[in-house]
Amino acid sequence: MKKLVTILLVLLISAFSLFAASPDFRFIFADLDQHSEILIGFCPTYVLVGFGADFGEANTSELQVLVGGGYTQRMVFQDPHTGEPHYTEPEGRGITYDVIQGDLFLRYDQGFLDDLLMLRASVETQYEYNRSSFVDRNESLVDQLNLTGGYNPQIYPDLQPENGVSQFLGTTLGLRFTYDAMDDSILMNDGILAYVEAKYAPLFLNRWLDGTADYYSLTANAVFAKTLYTYTTENYDWFSIVLIDRVNVNWTDGSVPVNAQGAVSLGRKVRGYNTYSYGTQFSAVNNFDIRFAGPGIGIDSIKPRINVFFDMGIGAGNYFNTSIPVETESGVNFLSSVGAQFTVTFFDFIDLGYELAYIFTGEKMTQPGERLVGRFTFFLDF
Repeated sequence: MKKLVTILLVLLISAFSLFAASPDFRFIFADLDQHSEILIGFCPTYVLVGFGADFGEANTSELQVLVGGGYTQRMVFQDPHTGEPHYTEPEGRGITYDVIQGDLFLRYDQGFLDDLLMLRASVETQYEYNRSSFVDRNESLVDQLNLTGGYNPQIYPDLQPENGVSQFLGTTLGLRFTYDAMDDSILMNDGILAYVEAKYAPLFLNRWLDGTADYYSLTANAVFAKTLYTYTTENYDWFSIVLIDRVNVNWTDGSVPVNAQGAVSLGRKVRGYNTYSYGTQFSAVNNFDIRFAGPGIGIDSIKPRINVFFDMGIGAGNYFNTSIPVETESGVNFLSSVGAQFTVTFFDFIDLGYELAYIFTGEKMTQPGERLVGRFTFFLDF
């Protein structure tokens, strides 16, 4: 542990020394997250920020250091003993727990062909202290993990409780190759943005504290956009209608920790369902949007939006960390939804608002049996 801390400190000192000599130094506001029980999820309780130093000329050559920290909540939906999916106990909520987390991300971006192509290499280290939810539904985290007759550490490898405490310290190595031909603004989107990405979290970097992880994840993602209509005046952009379509394909396998399951779970990528639900090795999703942006309030960087969407996706293979396959007649989970997001966009980064969705198949685990579901939102994902 001391050796790891020493290595991280050396990397930080080296990085900031490079920043001091950089001709192009910028602040990076990378991510926000929230605890769903604090101001009904409408207050950021986690932030990831940092700095970038660009040493390139015609093409980007940027080193980034990002530091994150905060307090969030997670709900997971697999039986902690058997790994059976769609676990909804106690009280129909799955397992609910809180996370005190801290992150250190090191990234290097290298552009080619005037940044039309971008190669990113990354090392991302996460520390998590998993604890009982402060709004717990009568059960502590340890009690919930042992509800079904004993905790199986293969199901949630990063939640191994030792004397009532669960800590995880892990590192993920990443490589992403991006093609960016997208003209992107708050009001208009035209072009194509696509990437392929590989992530690897080897066991020798993910067994420092109570929890463990040992997995890989492969992703292909493409976004296509076309502005259908705009109304602008000489000094102000007023209104637009934009079509956007995203295709996302992922394969994730190994001993997958909860923090890696969220982004790739089918329930996360098809809107209207729960993050961490319908988590299988393979997923493929299509998200189709019609975005109505404006009218503005006199400030170019702030715009209201109505985002009408239609999503569909499939999940196949085994559920995460089990040998349990999808047991439907077709051999896949099929999710689909239609709905709208009503948001106000700030600086083309944060989209505060409300999402209302009608789900056609499956169910939202926290609202079993309901077809019309809603939630507050911070971001539009693409």
